[in-house]
Amino acid sequence: MKVKGLKTFGAVATVALALLATSVPATFAAGEEFGTTCATEGVSTGNMTTSLICVKGSNGKLTWQRVRLGANSGAPVAALKAPKGTIEFHHWRPEDKVVLQSIIDKFQAANPGTFVNQVIMNSVDYTNLAYSKISVNKKAAVFVTSRGGQFDQFYNGGLLRDLSSDRYIKQNVIQSALTPATVNGKVYGVPYQSLFNNPIYNTELFAKKGYKVPTTWTGLLAFCKQVKGDGIIPFAWPAATRGNAGQILNSFMMNSAPLAEVKAHVAAIESGKEDLTTDWFKGIATKYKQMNDAGCFPANVAGYNDTVAPADFASGKAAVYPTGTFGMSTVTKLNPDMKGKMGIFGLITTDAKPYYEGITNNTFILSVNAKASATDQNIARAFISYLTTAQAAQEYAVGTSQHVSIINVDYADNIDLLNTSAIMGKKLLLAPRFLFTNVNNVRNPLEDALIAIGSGADINTTLTNTSKTIKQGIGA
Repeated sequence: MKVKGLKTFGAVATVALALLATSVPATFAAGEEFGTTCATEGVSTGNMTTSLICVKGSNGKLTWQRVRLGANSGAPVAALKAPKGTIEFHHWRPEDKVVLQSIIDKFQAANPGTFVNQVIMNSVDYTNLAYSKISVNKKAAVFVTSRGGQFDQFYNGGLLRDLSSDRYIKQNVIQSALTPATVNGKVYGVPYQSLFNNPIYNTELFAKKGYKVPTTWTGLLAFCKQVKGDGIIPFAWPAATRGNAGQILNSFMMNSAPLAEVKAHVAAIESGKEDLTTDWFKGIATKYKQMNDAGCFPANVAGYNDTVAPADFASGKAAVYPTGTFGMSTVTKLNPDMKGKMGIFGLITTDAKPYYEGITNNTFILSVNAKASATDQNIARAFISYLTTAQAAQEYAVGTSQHVSIINVDYADNIDLLNTSAIMGKKLLLAPRFLFTNVNNVRNPLEDALIAIGSGADINTTLTNTSKTIKQGIGA
């Protein structure tokens, strides 16, 4: 085995989330090399090549396998011991129930007399009801929130315990991934999932039909026309399910203007100083219409939901499922033959040089209920610390096809995680959709407007009417 010197690579250094490792591990498993250039570099999870393990295959090719070290914190720590008692774990991932229960069983075995009961809602109900239910339920000692508006709601309601001093926060979690759960320098949760909200495509179908991954806006519209001409749905866009229909908004925002301008527009819309008829937002809406006009979306897309969309993609009726890596487990459950046949690409909405090439997001934020009893809070802390161990995080990642924000996790047993790791070598933007923090009064009606336009509604009428709705909602 040969260990090469540590290097910093220019392409990686451009990514704002990148971290440097602090020390070199003394030993490696067979075939592993440290500090060597991988084919894909894991940048978007907050890691430079100097903090990655590369594994050399029989063909001599190096591929990224896992994160080795965090920043400035030393080696990972073991899970905390839990006191006896019973708590509830509230989340929105019913598709993860079996894998999470397996992890919970191991946690309970390591802590006799301790029990964690899953309480699960679908994502729509969780968005709308989680706060009202958890805020009056002290047994809901551990729960998740999504980045942005929901996290802010729980924080403002005093439900989030400060976890900054817990060692697993500093030593087991990729430090850049903690940003969505950090307020004024204090950490209030662990964003467990490291997602990539970019289109997933059927690599086998692309190879069979000779399709090329579009890299420009003109190329994307031409791709849609070509695929539709073959009788295949280009983008299985679930317009009838707002939560996942809105994922493509991230891509439309990322190259709509420099990031500072995007943030300024979002702030102006949320304050009522700017409406949706301005050039910036109208430009985004126009591209939704262009995709509809090019046949990118299925017929009657307004009624096309996130039950039908992954099924069409899994069966080969659609070429692209434009939600993100979190959808891969649903696809492979629908059709196990899709394992190893999914790739990922950034949805580029410009013909000029893009500011960013794809979207990343850290969410599924694990937090401790600050209003739970002291004992239940300690059980919750111990459970989260267990989830941040490499063993538990790896079981979750491999079993659910979710990249995670935990260090020392090996994805080698899940070919779909490895295949979609290619996006990590791109210049990525933290999902800007979640800059809209007023979910009910701003983001929801705004996304409904884009869904309507992507379904064929008139741009000017829709944006004018929606602007009035937003301003009424915020009292502007």
